[in-house]
Order: sequence, then C-alpha cells, then structure tokens
Amino acid sequence: MKDQNPLAEAPVKPLFFKYYVPALISILSVTAHQVINGIILGRQVGKEGLAAVGLYGSVLLVFIALTLPIMVGGGIMISKNIGAADYPKVGKIFRFATTLGLLFGGMIALSAPFVVRPIADFLAGTENEKIAQSTSDYMLWQFLGLPFFFIRMFWSNFVSNDGSPKTSRNASLLAVFVNIVLDLVLIVVFNFGVTGASVATTLAIFSGNLFLFFHIRRGKGHVNFRGFHLTLHFQEWRELLRLGVPSFASEIAFSTGLLIINRRVVAHGALAVAAFGMINYISFIFLRFFTAAMIASLPIISFNLGAQKFSRAREVFLFALLFTFLLGIAVAGAGFAFPQPLVALFSGKETKEFGQIATNGMGWYFTLFLAAGPNYILSAYLQSTGQTTVSIIMNVLKGGLLVALFAWILPYFLGLNGVWLARGLAEIVSLLLIGGYCFFTGKGFSKPSEIS
Repeated sequence: MKDQNPLAEAPVKPLFFKYYVPALISILSVTAHQVINGIILGRQVGKEGLAAVGLYGSVLLVFIALTLPIMVGGGIMISKNIGAADYPKVGKIFRFATTLGLLFGGMIALSAPFVVRPIADFLAGTENEKIAQSTSDYMLWQFLGLPFFFIRMFWSNFVSNDGSPKTSRNASLLAVFVNIVLDLVLIVVFNFGVTGASVATTLAIFSGNLFLFFHIRRGKGHVNFRGFHLTLHFQEWRELLRLGVPSFASEIAFSTGLLIINRRVVAHGALAVAAFGMINYISFIFLRFFTAAMIASLPIISFNLGAQKFSRAREVFLFALLFTFLLGIAVAGAGFAFPQPLVALFSGKETKEFGQIATNGMGWYFTLFLAAGPNYILSAYLQSTGQTTVSIIMNVLKGGLLVALFAWILPYFLGLNGVWLARGLAEIVSLLLIGGYCFFTGKGFSKPSEIS
C-alpha cells in the first residue's frame, strides 16, 4: 500500500510544487503578520514602529531556532515512519512535540515582563530611546504569545507531512485575514500603535491554531488526538534532536550573525539602525521562499529514504538545489535593481537621508540570496542522509563565524557598505567551501547505494 503513496510515485517536479506552494503560504503567513504590521506601522507610527518589527526579527529567529529541532526532526521522523508504515510512532512524536511546545513557550512567556526591555536596549542601543521603547512594547506581546507560536509551527508542519499541506495553507490564510482585520482595528481605529500590532499578531496565530486543532480532532490522518496526553516520555528523542540539530544550528548561527551586524550598525547612528531594521525585515520575507523549498523537499526526501528509494531522494535534492539557485538570482537582482519601491512601501514618509541609506544598504545586503537557497537545500539533504556534522559546520560557518569575520574586516575598507555586505559574502563563501567539499569527497552527491 505504501508504494502507491504519491511521495513515492508522482513525478518529482509537480510533487515538489504540490508541497512547495502550501509550505510557502504557511510559512509566509508567519512572516505576513510582520509584513502587515510593518506596512501599517511604517505609515501610522513611522520608522520607530517599523524598526521595532524589524529588530524583533532577530529575536524571532531565535524562537524559530528553538522550534526547528522538533519541527524539522519530528517532520522527518513522521514522514519516514509513515513511509515505513509505523503509525504508532507518529502519534508518539506528535504528543511529545506538543508537550515541549507548551512547556517551553509557557516558560518564556512568564519571563516576558522582566527581559523584553533589556533585550530591546541591546538591539536598538540605549541612546535610541524611541526605537528601544517601541521594540520593547512590540516584543512583550510576542513573548506572551509564544506558546501559540510554537504549537502553530509544530502542528502546521506535522499536518503537512501527514499528507494535508492544504490544511496548513488554509490555517495560515485564516491567520493572515484575522491579523489584517485586527491591525486595522487596533492600530488605525484605536491608535494602539506597536502594542496593537503585537496583540493582533498573537490573536491571529491563535486563530490558526484553532483551525489546525479542529482538523486534527477529526482524526482522519495519522497525526491525530487518539490516545493524546501531555508527555515528555519519548525513547527516540535523541534521534529526533539529531535530525533537527543542523536546522537549530542554522537559525542560531543566523540569529547570532544578525546580532553582530546589528551591533556594527549601531555605531553609524539612529538612521542606520532604523534602516537595518527595515532591510532585515524585508530580507526575512524573501528568505521564506527558500525556507519553504527546504520544508517542501524534506518530507519527500525523508519518505523515500524510509521507503528505500534512494535515487528518487537524490533527484528531489538536485531539483530543489537548481530551483533555489535560479530563484536566488532573481531575488538578488530585484534587490540591486529595484530597492526604492520596497523602501517606499514600508517606510512611508521618511527623510530623504533615511531613504538613501536604506536603498543603498538593500543592494549590498541582498547579495545573500545568491547562495542562501542552495545552502538551505544542501544542509537539509546532508541532514536527512545522516551527515549531521557536515551540515552543522556549514550552518555555523554561513550564519555566525564568517559573518563575524567579514563584519569586522569589511567596514575598514567599505565603511557601512561593508557591514551590509558581510552576510551575503558569508553565504557565498560557505557555499563554495562546503559545496566544493561535498562534491570532491562525494558527501551529499554519493551514489544512491551509498546513502545510509
């Protein structure tokens, strides 16, 4: 029966896009909350409101990193166990992940009143009081909503891996609609500013959770509430974390790199900090197109590895690699050629000096898209095939170590432009190093019979 599963039989290209489009809609919905907030805040509050959303993006990446070992590792295990027809283990993974999401999300939410202002001062710089206060106000309600956020990430990915990507998409679309309505009410009508935007996002994510809850409650898939109870007991948790650690390392390193860049930008003044908040915010939107490609390819690759269809797993990997490379060229080209419309869309009526800093910085910063997509796919494939160490090294290099090196060296020669370029150059050099290593050693490009 499992051989009739479309993951094992359907043509690769249509199958990839069958998973890519819902994954993109789902993950963009998380970002869409920030987009909606940013556009409305940029025009209603000004650059301080937009900077708050953009600077929070660095913190959001940390939380995404915390979810990824469970979300990605659990997703890989769910797909492999469905492929191997081991359905009881699917339920165990679902119960374990849900418990962790509620536990850790609740712990961080309880800490919110005590930690948000120190974090905001670090991101904005203590001398930029308005930006720091706006960031703190926005961050408070985001922290309080983290249990909903964690559960949303887990459930959406698991339901998609269980053969219902459209359900994840619909939950995301509902959340976006709710966010738009609440933003208009809380920001435009009641003038609650960044606090209203943050409350709107939290309630919108909760609405998406409710949609997923009722789908799972119907019990038609392998991910369901039959026998459900909160539990931290899961014998295979080491395997789950092993599969998810590279993604965790990627996001933590990426977040660390952004914090390093953020601190280098602070020295160039409040306008540069606000510009970085905007550029980081816009780039985060485009990065989701590549994250979606990774999420779409992982269940297909993992299922076929579990079903012992190694050549098909490799075919999916190569197609996803080519797709993200071509998409990256298009996005980087847009950043170089058309930065002004993007800045104008999110900044509203700001000074000419701010517009010049932001448009110039975007062209340099968008070099990261030349290699970001292939890096995501290569890391995910190494991760799926058990080559965890190489995947972790790659993620730490591109996200943290090389960013720190280039952010320290390049400004001596290029000034602020060197700070903008650091991230993109780190992605490109990392792809050349790890991609070259894998090609010449056969790791990640091995013959199907050699994949374990």
